[in-house]
Amino acid sequence: MSKNINIVGIGMGNPDLLTKEARCALLEADMIIGAKRMRDVLPKNCQGQYYETNDGRKILSLIEESEFENIAVCMSGDSGFYSGTKGLVSVLEKKYEIKIMAGISSISYLAAKSGISWQDACIVSLHGRKENWIQAVRTHEKTFLLMGGSLRSAVEKLCLAGLQDCRLIVGIRLSYPDEKIITASAETFLDRGDKLAGIDTSLCVLFILNEHAVCTTPSFGISDEEFIRGQAPMTKSEVRAVTMSRLHLKENAVVYDIGAGTGSVSVEMSKQAWKGTVYAVEYNTKALELLRANKEKFMADNLEIVEGKAPDALDPLPAPDTIFIGGSKGEREKALGAVLQKNPGVHIVANVISLESLGEMLTLVKKYELKNLEITQITAARGREIAGQHLMDGQNPVFILSVDGSGTAR
Repeated sequence: MSKNINIVGIGMGNPDLLTKEARCALLEADMIIGAKRMRDVLPKNCQGQYYETNDGRKILSLIEESEFENIAVCMSGDSGFYSGTKGLVSVLEKKYEIKIMAGISSISYLAAKSGISWQDACIVSLHGRKENWIQAVRTHEKTFLLMGGSLRSAVEKLCLAGLQDCRLIVGIRLSYPDEKIITASAETFLDRGDKLAGIDTSLCVLFILNEHAVCTTPSFGISDEEFIRGQAPMTKSEVRAVTMSRLHLKENAVVYDIGAGTGSVSVEMSKQAWKGTVYAVEYNTKALELLRANKEKFMADNLEIVEGKAPDALDPLPAPDTIFIGGSKGEREKALGAVLQKNPGVHIVANVISLESLGEMLTLVKKYELKNLEITQITAARGREIAGQHLMDGQNPVFILSVDGSGTAR
């Protein structure tokens, strides 16, 4: 028996805001599937049997086992806006014809209520995700945040980042009878703790308006003095800037920093790949302490610290787009081999100091048939003043290698 399956965006929760198309689909459905709270959004005269679940595999199972012909699957908000629709369609479309119906999203609703446009906003979701959203706020005049945790903690973070003057438009339980929209600066919002007294903020979205945003790509080479430092090795700012230019990171990249040390490169990568994830791999106890401290200082939420040695520590990690090898304690070949198993076409950047390490890397380039090799030697010198005169102190020369995997699994 053929089945008509509609994936219905139900909006934010108020049945009055259902589109006519969505309403008709729900009224005509013999079977309706959705999360518990979505039951209240259904038109009052719906006759279809309701099944509570938002698990994709369970939904597929219910559809396959059902004898109903007209089936509606409810998705909160808009079906194309941080919705489970994409994953569900990838499963269902192999067996069924699917129709997707739009709903009113929280961003369009709050923008309309606030009288502001959102076509130029940076959109960030923290639902089950870790993104460097502070970087987004710093570089965009408008940021829309789908909350995934404490509202107060998010506002506190803005203030700690020096963004206390940002104007907030907070939408709480949008479209429900107890809807609240609060407008205040981040600093004022924290001072007025009574604004949240007795309010359920579990359904909350946030517009952050930053009129002082620096709308540019983040620069490379954070000053060394900005980092919390100890005895662990740290890539100096001049070398770090060139290293970052060789990494060619996309904003949603998955990156490994193997031998992360204090985390100076990891932090820089977290700002560049602010929508992605940086996995900083380190085993040294003192270095790990510094790494955690610098992650907190720079609010690098998308930086995941992985305690352990490569290659074993890499096993549970997702395949990377790019890796940086800063230190590997003699395990370069094993680490590189493990990464190429995950992604044969991975982009690789490695910094080495000794000629022996350079020779080892060149041997690995040949062994694994890597391509597009670039080698740069950086020798930086910094000025210092002595008795009214300025002298230059040279730093250790560093070799920076950039290379790509062959794209063929070995």
